[in-house]
Amino acid sequence: MGLLDFFKKKKTYSTFPENELEKCLMKAASDVNAKKEFYQKLLWNQLYVQNKECSESDDETTLNIVTFENGYIPVFTSANRIFDKDVVKESKSLVSMKGQDLFAVTNGATFVLNPYSEYGKELIPEEIEALMDGTIFDKIDEEEVENKKYQEFDEIFDKAIDKQKGLILLDGYRSKPLGTDDKLKLEESIENFKKCLQIVPAHWQSMVMIAKSYQRLERHTEAFEYLEQAFNTESENHTIPMEASLEAMHLKDIDKALFYSEESLKRKPDDFVLMGNYAMNLLIANKDDEAKEMIEKAIKINPNDKVNRNIRSIVSDVIAGERKRPTFEDTIR
Repeated sequence: MGLLDFFKKKKTYSTFPENELEKCLMKAASDVNAKKEFYQKLLWNQLYVQNKECSESDDETTLNIVTFENGYIPVFTSANRIFDKDVVKESKSLVSMKGQDLFAVTNGATFVLNPYSEYGKELIPEEIEALMDGTIFDKIDEEEVENKKYQEFDEIFDKAIDKQKGLILLDGYRSKPLGTDDKLKLEESIENFKKCLQIVPAHWQSMVMIAKSYQRLERHTEAFEYLEQAFNTESENHTIPMEASLEAMHLKDIDKALFYSEESLKRKPDDFVLMGNYAMNLLIANKDDEAKEMIEKAIKINPNDKVNRNIRSIVSDVIAGERKRPTFEDTIR
């Protein structure tokens, strides 16, 4: 559980809610105003903890608060909360204190509010510290701004994806020629994905999808630029450098085509499809021995793959002088 997180448990019969604090707790997970009011009341309302023993010494009460095995302190918003779900049959002595006073004498502790109830919450030390110094309310406002930002992001991203449906090349799909309306949809998808990047600049998925739209519009320079951005942002996904290699071939940049096809293999070393793509790039670049070695490795992994068997035949024929060396155009048809 993180800062400001609230949780709900399976509903069972109880007297909840019994007071205003509990009413606010019920609403706090979905209502920002209730969340603020909950924290205010948490400071000033009476909270209840279990005391192992209570002795009088010099007119002062010594607290020995019950804790769970993990060291967390169970705390309750009313005396009846301890008996919810019948987990506790018989209570030890309860001590009631204002939240502010309780948090002051237990500095650095982690609490579990109403651990047996339908509605509860962990209260971690950083959260309590922010509550005590008043900065919790600024954090709630900041969280609300972030929530609205990501809600807007999701709406724009979904709209952009919808514009691309049936128009981009995915998983071997080959689409029909684009009409005027299709091109307009792809342009609109690009603008929406760019809005997503304004909200979340490092969202590499939006970069890739922009590239896919540019790819279908045959604007390969722009497609390649966004794939390079995605490659520099995301370090594990192998399809990004694979797509970048393809776009580099469209731009007749063999050095970058080789670089990105090799990078895709670094990210997924035993992928025979990537090996075949790399072997073809090596052949086009006049690196015949390397092309032969790479395609043989691919065939060894999957001897029955028809595409790689064809690539091996092409490599062998070129090396033997029985076939012309393939060109950029041959690989992207």
